[in-house]
Amino acid sequence: MKKIYNDDTFLARWIENDLSLEESEQFQKSEAYHQFNKINKASQFLKAPDYNKSDAFQKIIKNTYQKKESKKVIKLIPKWVYSAVASVALLFSFFYFNNTTSNFSTEYGELISVKLPDNSIVHLSPNSHLEFNKKKWNKNRNLFLTGEAYFEVKKGKSFTVNTSEGNIVVLGTKFTVNTSKNFLEVQCYEGKVKVNSNNDDESFLTKGKAFRAYANKSESWNFSKEAPSWLNGESNFNNMPLSQVIISLEKNYNLKFNTNNINLDKRFTGTFTHNNVNIALKTVFAPLKISFKLAKNNSVTLISS
Repeated sequence: MKKIYNDDTFLARWIENDLSLEESEQFQKSEAYHQFNKINKASQFLKAPDYNKSDAFQKIIKNTYQKKESKKVIKLIPKWVYSAVASVALLFSFFYFNNTTSNFSTEYGELISVKLPDNSIVHLSPNSHLEFNKKKWNKNRNLFLTGEAYFEVKKGKSFTVNTSEGNIVVLGTKFTVNTSKNFLEVQCYEGKVKVNSNNDDESFLTKGKAFRAYANKSESWNFSKEAPSWLNGESNFNNMPLSQVIISLEKNYNLKFNTNNINLDKRFTGTFTHNNVNIALKTVFAPLKISFKLAKNNSVTLISS
């Protein structure tokens, strides 16, 4: 049988599923195929934080080359395989040393706590995303947030939280950031926080001070809580636009709202639980005289009374 899998591009074309039918059939009948198929499948589960270049390379060599005691040396693998193994090892090495960005995300109803390289802590609320460069962290404590989080920042160099609606700069403090499209809210629980919103507003917050940028307007108020209530299974709001309360309900209960028949600019002050969806919906909408219908597919239809 003619061997057609000995060119330099063959392995790359195989991984990309770009082989011809004839090439694919002949390759699958070879011993090399079974060895490289194992390597390819194993590579799908590689994660940079757990990767050890030396161990991984030794495993590749061990799995690919099996020494057999024999009076005759039998060449089982084409020459191109040796180059291919080296290329795979180099690829894994490149992936490890260049993957310096850390990403953390939460699902609906999920909370996680993330310890940063300087031992600062970030508590992510449901359906939120955090990203930072761990390699440059000691020189630049800079991260990106989508959604909502509570930060406990160790004292040190400037610490910046970037969002689509503005950025927050601190030195050492505890604060929350809640952001979505055209909305930014920051509450300071300890220390001092500087907020720069996309409205060109700059605000300095100390303990018990809060700031909100919404619909091209800015709002400020005082509060007395020692920590955000969502860490303990409930969400609390102070004169919050109803549209943002609904977003919080969606994140915590994986709901989808039909809001065509209500005024989303109404304001809500109060708390809803994370433990019972029906109680949560009644708590929010009954005071606003809005009726709701919760379907089995988690869709909620809202109608003003």
